[in-house]
Amino acid sequence: MQKTVLFFLFLVLFLPAAAQDGRVDIPVSWSLQLRESVIPIELPPLDLEAIHAEDAINDLDKSQPWRYGISRTLTVDIHRDGTRSVLENGDKIWRLAIRSVGAVNLSVNFDNFRMPNGGTLFLYNQDRTDVSRRYTASENSGTDGLGSWFVDGDVIIAEYYEPRYISTDVQLEIGTIIHGYRMGRVEDAVQRGLNDSGDCHYDVNCSVGSDFEGKKDVLKKTVALLNLGNGYLCSASLMNNTAEDKRPYLLTANHCLQNSNPSLWSVRFNWMSPNPICGTEQESIDLESNFTMSGAILRANNALSDFALAELSNPIPTSWDVSFAGWDRTDNLPTYEVGIHHPNGDIMKVCRDDSGAVRENANGTEVWLIGGVSVGSGDGWEIGTTESGSSGSPLFDQNGRVIGQLYAGQSFCDGTENNNDYDIYGRFAVSWNDGNTPETRLRDWLDPLDIGSTTIDVLQNNLSIQDNEFVGTLEVYPNPVSDVLTIVNNRYPNLQYRFYNLVGQEIMSGSLSNTQNTLALDALSQGVYFLYMIDEDSGSDITKKIIVEK
Repeated sequence: MQKTVLFFLFLVLFLPAAAQDGRVDIPVSWSLQLRESVIPIELPPLDLEAIHAEDAINDLDKSQPWRYGISRTLTVDIHRDGTRSVLENGDKIWRLAIRSVGAVNLSVNFDNFRMPNGGTLFLYNQDRTDVSRRYTASENSGTDGLGSWFVDGDVIIAEYYEPRYISTDVQLEIGTIIHGYRMGRVEDAVQRGLNDSGDCHYDVNCSVGSDFEGKKDVLKKTVALLNLGNGYLCSASLMNNTAEDKRPYLLTANHCLQNSNPSLWSVRFNWMSPNPICGTEQESIDLESNFTMSGAILRANNALSDFALAELSNPIPTSWDVSFAGWDRTDNLPTYEVGIHHPNGDIMKVCRDDSGAVRENANGTEVWLIGGVSVGSGDGWEIGTTESGSSGSPLFDQNGRVIGQLYAGQSFCDGTENNNDYDIYGRFAVSWNDGNTPETRLRDWLDPLDIGSTTIDVLQNNLSIQDNEFVGTLEVYPNPVSDVLTIVNNRYPNLQYRFYNLVGQEIMSGSLSNTQNTLALDALSQGVYFLYMIDEDSGSDITKKIIVEK
């Protein structure tokens, strides 16, 4: 279906989130007030009763990924089957909507993803309260597949924008959609959502002791929530290598590969709460971010230590405040250890064991044992715990180096206390050299220089800052907000902002260069807005969705 839309010049002035390279960071149709409805493709409702019964059992098993959604097969092409709008200047927009009734969130897998340079793709929900990052030709890969991060709601809209000068064919064929039935803000007590991991968890910004606090502030930036593209989640960590070239290696568990295609993986970094809740029944505030990437290539895996190493298909953007974890392959006993993870797909958490893990063989798998009341000595974690979904998350020794990744265990929350039981992690030292080929060991990937290093330290992503200096943060909260929005800026010395409503009108603008900045939003109507921030020195920019509630 083709429509012609008047393309008034003055609307260009209101295109929000236009970066210095001219790219737009929200869908073009939003700025053009292109609100003609797109009739969704309707999928039949799911019967979730049996699925919830399975989850009641499977959620207790950390040796398998945590399920949040159901994969549903369909074949649809945005370019072929979408609603087309032709702008007066010749640019084109295709939009396609899919509804999976009752979904808490939706994501899509492209069986065929091939975009020309200059084209852009966004995914968003029907009421425009959640939008993906921009997808471009940089996501093209040899596999032609791509998995998206999810958006809230039971309708997902895919919008492809093509400037008039593009003559190359585009291929955007969706093969499956993931119906997320938990992990989100939901009312049904049977489902799980944000803050629904156990009450004994400690947000990652809670203190686990002054001896580790400085290390943790850097190490938390290595950890990612891993969407496996099949309705399941794990945790993972970015890993440094001896070349220190920031190759985006991602360490997780071998069991996270079950029925999973890494080309459809997507990851989210820096998902943590600005108001840490530490082992209580209070709810953490969500921190919105689009630090997501899609696509990976499996490099090595081995069941003996339950590890998998993948390489993200694209490099980490230089502006991202993330880190690459160091490691220790000596297999020496740690004095104490710390885990950082995403239990049940929740905001990032932290746990600490002071007893010291020991080497053990768990039915053929070489592991670190954090002993608990049923296995080994000790009483489990002294602070926090892990749960299903924490699988694959890194275990750091007292020096802040990775020595393993979560394999299994029986440690869970019992109210605001953990149950004092055990956890086991695959041992990094075994993963290093056990296999006979590069595809079964870590050595070839994490020591590309073949220099035989036994340890390596964390590497921060900002090249201009030494590893022992403070990188700083950029935090925006609370969100949702009713009157005053706070922006804490310890990173960008020349940060500017523009604040837009849903139709692209600029409401306010100015500087956010102070350490703590506030924006008075009490006069605004309830709804969704966008805060676009750019550092005038580096050109780094980010757009955050702000929800105003009255």
